Amino acid sequence: MNSTEQELVKRCQETAGAEFQAAYRQLYDLYKNRVFTICLRVTGNEEDALDAAQETMITLSRRMGDFAYRSRFSSWVYRIAVNAAIDVRRRRLAGTRGQVTTFLANIEAGSALEPASSEAADPTLQAEGEEARVSVRQALRRINPKFASLLVLRYMENLSYDEIAEVLECSLGTVKSRLNRAHAALREFLEREGTQ
Repeated sequence: MNSTEQELVKRCQETAGAEFQAAYRQLYDLYKNRVFTICLRVTGNEEDALDAAQETMITLSRRMGDFAYRSRFSSWVYRIAVNAAIDVRRRRLAGTRGQVTTFLANIEAGSALEPASSEAADPTLQAEGEEARVSVRQALRRINPKFASLLVLRYMENLSYDEIAEVLECSLGTVKSRLNRAHAALREFLEREGTQ
């Protein structure tokens, strides 16, 4: 956490009223785009992402005093955003797909989440790369939200295993195990849809 961010967090924790609002507004401006992006990637659509992002920012304002400096502030914000996005997505899925089960297997997924090279000169390769990315985005909206959030943090937010462990407050081994299951769920979904 840089010194400006740390000062804003302390001001939010130690003040009230207009002083709190001014400090929180600056933190809000620092994080609103990152929070929305994470929520969009986990939920898969803008409406749900807006709901999750709003829940995240409200939770941050109400729970600022709970931040205990045991992790980076950004990790704490990511944790709240991921949890809000998962909750919003579960509420949506419960209403539309109550009987759908999660796809699990024990094989490692390939590189379907990796961005295509921007240097690809062949338009056919570029089209195939875009088609693969669209398929992956669709899959992320359909697999277990916890798995989708792990894949988002790892491949779209480019967090390391250690950073993911900090965000999710779990061990490195747990992150690796859950990512293996997330890769397997993604692979199985893509194979079932005939896109891999």
